[in-house]
Amino acid sequence: MSTFALGIMTRHVERDSLAEVAAAIAGYGLTAVQLTLESAGLEPIPVRLDRPTVQRIGATLRDAGLTIAAVSGTFNVLDPDRARRRDYLDRFARLCDALPWLGASVVTTCTGTRDPHSMWAPHPANGEPAAWDELVEQTGTMVRMAARAGVTMAFEPETANVASSPAKAQRLLETINSPHLGITLDPANFFRPADLPRMSAVLQDGLRRLGPAIALAHAKDVLPPGPGEHHCRYAAAGRGRLDYPLYLRLLRETGYRGALIMHSLDEADIPAAAAHLRRAMA
Repeated sequence: MSTFALGIMTRHVERDSLAEVAAAIAGYGLTAVQLTLESAGLEPIPVRLDRPTVQRIGATLRDAGLTIAAVSGTFNVLDPDRARRRDYLDRFARLCDALPWLGASVVTTCTGTRDPHSMWAPHPANGEPAAWDELVEQTGTMVRMAARAGVTMAFEPETANVASSPAKAQRLLETINSPHLGITLDPANFFRPADLPRMSAVLQDGLRRLGPAIALAHAKDVLPPGPGEHHCRYAAAGRGRLDYPLYLRLLRETGYRGALIMHSLDEADIPAAAAHLRRAMA
């Protein structure tokens, strides 16, 4: 039975240099990363990226035996601050152009929120038709940037964003209809508190809808809300309720053969989370 290359977002391992980050990740027996450029001492989406610097970053990771499964390019694509949004659109275009220098082909994004303070916070206006229309427009613009660079933009459905469900993510994929648009699949994001008892049905529906478009797979866990909270909480894989054997079986059945990227964890959680995922893959 095939297994997935197990990896992690580089930002979860903090060291003084990218070479030390890469060595530490490889030391955990991991073979893939989702690169966050802060790990290389840069801004999350830099204003400028020169070819020699980007090539050195890629070489550093490859020398440690790590594959770059994706590069984080996430910003609030519906940021109410229009000037800031335009700035990040320009940065996103330059990041797409730099991906081939890294030896990477997938850039991750979100579907935005009307919240002015956090791209992961829900907002009542996210469900309005105007938010959807703006998301379609912004996504189309960004996909053209990715296509020009020959890379794939992979957006992540998430309950706090405009594409808040697998059904809405499927609708966005069908509306844009581009081979350069894919999905960052993180099934923990599918669940609202009332959905947790329907674990199997929710996972099957999500993978059925999004399976053909998966460009990157994530691994974190989901928990019910804490006291006084209304949204599910997230944790390291193995510390919540996600049915990982079912998720990974369904993921395999889609034909996806890329990396499985851990996140929403502390470095101390890595050995236990990796062991949990390896057991589930077996």
